[in-house]
Amino acid sequence: MFGERSAAGLRPDEFVLSNLSPSVGQRRFALGVVLVLLVVFVIVAGPLSGVPLRRVDAFVPAYGTAIFVIDSITAALLFAQFSVLRSHALLALANGYFLTALIAIPWTLTFPGVLAPEGGLGGGLQSTVWLYVLSHVGFALFAIVYTLLKDADPADPMEWLSPRSIRARVLTTVGSVTALVCCATVLVTAGHALLPRIMLDTAEVSYLWYYVVGPMAGLFVVALVLLWLRHRSVLDLWLMLVLFAYIIEIALTAFPIPYRFSVGWYAGRVYGVLSGSLV
Repeated sequence: MFGERSAAGLRPDEFVLSNLSPSVGQRRFALGVVLVLLVVFVIVAGPLSGVPLRRVDAFVPAYGTAIFVIDSITAALLFAQFSVLRSHALLALANGYFLTALIAIPWTLTFPGVLAPEGGLGGGLQSTVWLYVLSHVGFALFAIVYTLLKDADPADPMEWLSPRSIRARVLTTVGSVTALVCCATVLVTAGHALLPRIMLDTAEVSYLWYYVVGPMAGLFVVALVLLWLRHRSVLDLWLMLVLFAYIIEIALTAFPIPYRFSVGWYAGRVYGVLSGSLV
């Protein structure tokens, strides 16, 4: 009656987070998370910015492992949703998380002091920082693709793509992302001497970082604005929080002090784990 359907008349795929509209309570909770993230950022970049911290050797492997596990789980859940909804947008987002999960492995192994004083896997001082850039730029681009493809999904996903086609698309994209990460790892390790010199030593960052961090943060701002203009689901709402957390994380790598093992650097890593956990 009046064009409405009861819950019993809805298809199962209409109950997933990528299709459900966020409630008023969910929007308020998301706003609360944003305010908490901002308050912590102000505290870290202000009163705590001058607090000295020492290097904790176990922190980097623990952080890299956490990113790999969390983002892998998120990617697997999104791949599962793709198998139900046949949505290319979800497939793109799943590969974004899969990309960050894979890059966490060489990022950890090339970090100075983990396997070698200046980086393992045959890399040098510049390898880790450029893997960080590739990871973040890649995720932002996949988030933009997700946003642009959202409205192109079929009206009835249950009648589109066979199970064999679904498996083929997942395997193809996973293989492509894996090959991309492998190639990027080889390039930043074997060719580390040719990379622009961002790291002056194992902790100090050069002024060149400001020319990299600005466009990188700007890419996330573009992704956030596009998603804000097109958001309609619970998944969109929480993905916007992820992008916002990434922007703060990137800002903390440059402000107040562009220095590894500073308060801002440690806080940025916490934001990195949080951004992977939200979705």
